[in-house]
Amino acid sequence: MRKGLALSVVALAAALAACSSGSSTATAPPTVAWSPGTAQAANGTAAPIDVATVCGSSSATYLAELLHTPPTQLKVMDEWADVVPGGKQLLVSGTVTTVHLGPGDLPIDHPFGDDLSMDVKVAPAFAAFSQKLGTAPSDVKPGNFHVEISSGYIPHVPRPSSASATQTWRQLSDFNLTGFQPGFAHPAIGDPVVVGGRYIVDCGHPDYHTELHPMSFLAWAHQDGSTTVIHVYENAYRDTEYYNPDLAVLGLVNDTARFANPQTKRFPPYLIDEVTRLIGGSTQQLRTFELVGAVPPAASNSWQACAPAASPSAHVEVHYDLQVRPGASVDVSPADANGCVTVHSTTSAAYSTSNVSLRTCVMPWSYINSIAGQALATSVDTRQVIKKSVPQQYWPLVDRAPLAGCADALSGPPVSAQPTGQSIATDAGQPFGVYGIITIRRK
Repeated sequence: MRKGLALSVVALAAALAACSSGSSTATAPPTVAWSPGTAQAANGTAAPIDVATVCGSSSATYLAELLHTPPTQLKVMDEWADVVPGGKQLLVSGTVTTVHLGPGDLPIDHPFGDDLSMDVKVAPAFAAFSQKLGTAPSDVKPGNFHVEISSGYIPHVPRPSSASATQTWRQLSDFNLTGFQPGFAHPAIGDPVVVGGRYIVDCGHPDYHTELHPMSFLAWAHQDGSTTVIHVYENAYRDTEYYNPDLAVLGLVNDTARFANPQTKRFPPYLIDEVTRLIGGSTQQLRTFELVGAVPPAASNSWQACAPAASPSAHVEVHYDLQVRPGASVDVSPADANGCVTVHSTTSAAYSTSNVSLRTCVMPWSYINSIAGQALATSVDTRQVIKKSVPQQYWPLVDRAPLAGCADALSGPPVSAQPTGQSIATDAGQPFGVYGIITIRRK
């Protein structure tokens, strides 16, 4: 935790204790946290997880099986397997301990580019949800929760597309790792955060840790002198790990019929079908086209943020510049008694997620081998692995660089870094359920 933040938290605790009607047990609320009862109602109780059931194996990891197992006999279908069938959104809060913003992720399931990855030292109420289910050394420190989101799902400034016929996935991801809305790239180490996201087991790591992937909601606080500055955004999309050879359907996020399409499959069976299409002449090179899905927003969410300490009689002054989609609403309510504000968001039946546009990017075999080698911690020639299942006369088609689905980062209108008013604007043209900046101080 940064020194300034630590001092402000201590001072806030002292101030609240002084104005708590003489109660010696009063404690200061965190600088940012879920409102009482919100996370508990959403999360329920942490239950034991059977990794063999969730991932398909308790020893094999995602895609590593291809090194020694025929494609038709693979057991691990997903890199990020749902702890709860059908998906569950989990809410946690805590303090950021590590931040990593690309590169190194698999192109096939990252059409919007490399991930922002963070570890969060979570409050005790959430520690039981962070589990290590494998025997390998843990990738996540005890008491921490790992959370991730593709860089392209973070609010970016509007800018010309980077598209070209020869653009590689690496070039696309590098483009998406720049151009964030000012201050929105990621929290700093030591910043308190509230996070919501899909609760999964990472089946690509031998420690089989649980994590939130992708984040669907993120708000974080930092101190700027006597002001608490809050950045917040709601992500409406996820990488589904389902694939279809029709590029036109990848971004139709509200079309659930895509998943019933006979050609839509998880990656291992999709790869088998794609090789069959290659041999049959319906494609001239391998393609890994992943469907992007919608993350339905919560019907109601509530979280709190607090100003730095001041005189117990000080008035809470709050300013904000927020953007919402039609059907979403936000209420920001200050409370002089504790120097905090409660931010309550709701969505109605009128809310809908906008579709996204995907195109193709090139994945050179050299890059695929590099990323696969990092993931598997060994040298691997993925092209030769695939050729084992392809008649030799078709090897020249396998030699062609595969294509991946890809897309430029999501963007929205600018928001003020130092709001002077209280603005909530509805904009159907921006893709975030809510995003913007809130500032709080006591004076």
